[in-house]
Amino acid sequence: MSFDLKIENGNLKIENGDLQKVVDSEKLIQDILKVSLTDAGSNPLHPWYGSFISKSIIGSSQDLDLLVTIGKNQLITALDNLKRLQQLQVKSNQVVSADEQIATILNIYVTRSVYDPRQIDVEISTLTKGLKPITTAFQVSTI
Repeated sequence: MSFDLKIENGNLKIENGDLQKVVDSEKLIQDILKVSLTDAGSNPLHPWYGSFISKSIIGSSQDLDLLVTIGKNQLITALDNLKRLQQLQVKSNQVVSADEQIATILNIYVTRSVYDPRQIDVEISTLTKGLKPITTAFQVSTI
């Protein structure tokens, strides 16, 4: 089983002097958030990692339906890259649990916030290879 360090509010989580870890579906949720919120191209060693969602729809004055379509497509590309990365980990004999892997994307909702038009609300629902449905939500904004 692989693990990642637990991040809360952008910081590593420490309890009783120990770095906390995430595994299984909690790790998958964190992986989805990281790949979705990392600007594509920002990691020079892995320029394919991340998404263009914030660059392609935030601050755009285009039609909302078009922005939703663009946002969904950007996230689908990022999640497909994450799935390929997971497959490479398995092929390299890294132990990756079924609940850490995306089997399929169930839904991606991208909407403009009703409270602040500068903010885009995103909800991603996937099914793990362990057949566990997971949902995570986040906001992207110019603020």
